[in-house]
Amino acid sequence: MRRCIAIAQVSEGFESGWDKTAWPIYATDCNQGGKVTLDTSQAHTGKNSIRVDGAGGFCGHIFVGTTNVPKGELYVRTWL
Repeated sequence: MRRCIAIAQVSEGFESGWDKTAWPIYATDCNQGGKVTLDTSQAHTGKNSIRVDGAGGFCGHIFVGTTNVPKGELYVRTWL
């Protein structure tokens, strides 16, 4: 039996807006039209979400993320 104990977690609902310092955009050197925006039109819960739109093609990608992640095992929950 495996037992998991949560010591720390990262949780963000973006209800206070998008903190671009805590959640920066990555891969900007190869971004040819992708965009990341705070979306107030659709959210799983609450009123805000982060929307990531790719532009297609080889460099049409963009990423958003955080480095404020605790060490050890990592579990991610997302709604797509």
